[in-house]
Amino acid sequence: MPSVTQIRVRYKDTDTMSVVYYGNYLTYFEVGRVEYLRQSGWPMSEVNTRVHMPVVEAYVKYIRPARLDELLEVTSRVSERKRASFTFSYEVRNEANLLVATGFTLHACWNPATSRMIPIPDWLKAIMPDGDLDSVPPRRRGPHRDPPHPDSLPRGRANAGRVLY
Repeated sequence: MPSVTQIRVRYKDTDTMSVVYYGNYLTYFEVGRVEYLRQSGWPMSEVNTRVHMPVVEAYVKYIRPARLDELLEVTSRVSERKRASFTFSYEVRNEANLLVATGFTLHACWNPATSRMIPIPDWLKAIMPDGDLDSVPPRRRGPHRDPPHPDSLPRGRANAGRVLY
């Protein structure tokens, strides 16, 4: 079942225009993810002793700005589950229920005792209901989204200092 968490935009989260700085959305995602686990009966302090869940990929799509003092709602759910990894998907909405941002984080499972990758433990799978999973895995990469690889760019002074996104 998706988890909904409210976050008030703090002054420290904003830039000089009182708009949430882009990198803070990943922090909002983390807050939502930790609350998802807590609401499922697994506070992060207990999860962390059993399994580590490093983020191996993250994506944020910005729809509209969030501003200082707005109350945001972060909806978090597990949208994809594989043998040893899983994906959390997120939606951030403002007080008018308008979509502010969406995104996902891909996590691996790591045994802190052995320092090895492991399959998703059964107790963790149990809090990832099949009904929340996407029927089609989320789109992760595409030629229109990713910047060109540096090796594919023409060499020479003509491209020096240019941002080619």
